Amino acid sequence: MISCRHAADGGGHGIENFWICLRPLLYINARFLTQSVTGVQRYAHALLDAFDELVCQEPDLQDLKVVLLAPKRGVIHEKRYRRLELRQVGMLRGHAWEQFELPLHARGGVLFCPGNTAPVSALLGRRPTVVTVHSIAFLEFPEAYSKAFRLLYRLLVPIVLRLSTAAITVTETERKTILARYPFAARRLTVVQNGGLPGDPVFEKPAGDGEREIPFALFIGSLNRLKNIQGVVAAARILRRRPIRFVIVGGTARSFRDAALGGEAADLTSIEFLGQVDDPERLIEIYRSAFCLVYPSFYESSGLPPLEAMACRCPVIASEIPVLVERCGDAALFCDPKDPTDIANKIEQLLGNPDLRSALVEKGVARAREFTWKNCAMQTLAILGQVVEKQGPVGQS
Repeated sequence: MISCRHAADGGGHGIENFWICLRPLLYINARFLTQSVTGVQRYAHALLDAFDELVCQEPDLQDLKVVLLAPKRGVIHEKRYRRLELRQVGMLRGHAWEQFELPLHARGGVLFCPGNTAPVSALLGRRPTVVTVHSIAFLEFPEAYSKAFRLLYRLLVPIVLRLSTAAITVTETERKTILARYPFAARRLTVVQNGGLPGDPVFEKPAGDGEREIPFALFIGSLNRLKNIQGVVAAARILRRRPIRFVIVGGTARSFRDAALGGEAADLTSIEFLGQVDDPERLIEIYRSAFCLVYPSFYESSGLPPLEAMACRCPVIASEIPVLVERCGDAALFCDPKDPTDIANKIEQLLGNPDLRSALVEKGVARAREFTWKNCAMQTLAILGQVVEKQGPVGQS
């Protein structure tokens, strides 16, 4: 047996000791490598980068074999790891690959699915499976999702929560929301807070374009009703005569309904749409150049952009909803997402009060340090290690 003992970096992220069996085998559902990078995919990329670092650095993890399983077709992100092995298998794609081919190639080990769903056959067969269920927004805010997506997730998520060996979610707020719908999941559902920027950098240099004569307010997220892009456009219209521009980063996934903007943004020269930005380095540049991040979502399970912005010394205006209050603490300026005038007023507050902006920058840097991907990876590996222990020794693949 190999004892794996880790101490947290502090701040309430303690990790219990756990044991893993000789030559444990961990399979990871890497279907996210075929998908554009939104919140769930960013979580998977950042978490596995942190896994790779830990497996390289921690002597107690040297016997852990980690295999990423991805489809042969459709991979759009070429990932290189030092200790994590990538195998592209099967002939199918999407949910069909996950349901029918992934379980065939994940025999003899623990399967970790970081993106909400898992193969039903593995769950029904009681094979050791750990799943991160990020959100049940499809139930709480159904109008933001396509009918097909809602039907699929109404079927899969209860099965995952009932039959997985262990389940993870990303905030205490979301755990309460999930248990209000699925109380039977209480015994297996654990909170592991995610990090901010991949690699956990905190940038100490002052912001760049945020100090320019015509600054820009930044929105990052899927362009859909859930993220309230329409509220940002309405705020831009209110502020069209003020010295502020708006930069919109994000796309619309097929699972979401369109954002119903119509021609509302077409005549606003103060709005620039950059589309989807998957390159982390480019994203960091945008954060550091922004005057502020505007994040007026109606619903979030955790929300990555606020902490990413804080790490880049970009002050945050966020919805006053429980999960964002949990994540941001006193390091953000909160707004009513249903009131575009309030969103606009909060932007004007920052424009007219440099001291308030500076205070939010400093509080944000401190807040960002409390949420790291290393802590997220350590706690996730602890849960996976407990599942491996229950499973017993496995053979090499």
